[in-house]
Amino acid sequence: MIRLGTREVLLGCLGLIVLFECAQFVWLYRARSPVSLGSHKFRPIVSPDEDDLARLRDLNILCLKNGDAILSSRPMQKPLNRDAEMKDLLEEILHCPPAEVFLPGGIRSHGYCEDGMAYTHFLQTRAMPIWVYEIEYRIDGKKYSYHDLCPYTAIIMMNHYWDGIDERHDFPPNKKIILMPNVEMGDLQARHYHRVDYVLAKTKDAYHRIMHWYEENKSPRNAQVYYTMHTSSDPTYNITGAPKNWHNLTVFHASGNSPQKKTGAILRCWHSRPDFPKIRIYTMLSEFNDTYWELKASAPMDNVEFHFSESVPSHEFGKMLAEASVILCPSRTEGFGHYINQARASGGLVITTDGAPMNELIDETSGTLMSATVTGDTVLMGTGVTFFVNPSDVCDAVDRVVALTPEERAARGREGRRRYLEQQKFFKNAMKKLRPFIQAEARAN
Repeated sequence: MIRLGTREVLLGCLGLIVLFECAQFVWLYRARSPVSLGSHKFRPIVSPDEDDLARLRDLNILCLKNGDAILSSRPMQKPLNRDAEMKDLLEEILHCPPAEVFLPGGIRSHGYCEDGMAYTHFLQTRAMPIWVYEIEYRIDGKKYSYHDLCPYTAIIMMNHYWDGIDERHDFPPNKKIILMPNVEMGDLQARHYHRVDYVLAKTKDAYHRIMHWYEENKSPRNAQVYYTMHTSSDPTYNITGAPKNWHNLTVFHASGNSPQKKTGAILRCWHSRPDFPKIRIYTMLSEFNDTYWELKASAPMDNVEFHFSESVPSHEFGKMLAEASVILCPSRTEGFGHYINQARASGGLVITTDGAPMNELIDETSGTLMSATVTGDTVLMGTGVTFFVNPSDVCDAVDRVVALTPEERAARGREGRRRYLEQQKFFKNAMKKLRPFIQAEARAN
């Protein structure tokens, strides 16, 4: 009989734990990868998770207001700025979660706040500014770098916004890097994909592209790619407004600072169709303001309520979405599509582009798709990531919505809302599996 010492028994148990966690994690993502999702049918949800909706909303508001602070998933933890007391900083830093989000101040706008806060909340972690990794921390008279204190906490990088963190002299060579890529972005290069240990694919299209790229280009760090889906906050949560009118349609479109939302095509469509329902348009881009006034010079455009360079508070934006029966999102390209997803969350009938990943969020049972032509743009992950939408394509899609009965419009809106909630549930479960898996790998190392 072979007698095992305490050390051997403990190591054996640790190995079994790691093996179990790995098996669970791989089962979740591989079994539910895009290869098998084609036949997957979402089951109805009785009710949304109120705590998740409330916390995501609150975190996004905090993110937009605190451009250079540590933001924690813990509701009672206030944002911490660089001038905070050392004891308060250390109390937060020394939690050392399995993974955290690097969210520099320069990208804390709506899109990246949505991304960062989704991971922050569902991974039960925090979002970190750059100064966290630059300052010294004092404990009992001794100085420590951040990586001295949390050497095994993995860092989630938002696309190519790394700010040289991985090149710092004190960055541990075995520290795990997790990449959240928007595959349509030309800024993401091979060196980014070769430097990371995990890649989180937000869409089926991204998953297929990344897997194919790694098959051809390999991974020096044996990066693992997981299809996690993604989620967004619901701006309409707890918003009181007029009920949606499915008989007399109200149409809404907002492009913010993005030139990718094809506001010009919408304006040209409405210019040619004075019979269309009234549309409310918000944009911050001067090119669309110029387009509006050029078109208006030749026709009154009485069915267009145009707003330029108006900053809309979060609650007001939520009220607009809550009251709109139709929401137009003719995106040229998307990394995920937070605006489309938030439109789904509102229960409105969403019109978007029939191209990936937009048509992963919306189909003809949960909204309406408008035709689009693939452009010749090429990025690291291939072609077919951008689309051209004609004004006639916009008009055709709106005509099809107008032809629906009020009951059919309402049903599509409800289905979009249901899918938003179901996708959030999927993402929540994915993050629930990811956290202990990364923690187990860190322990094993």
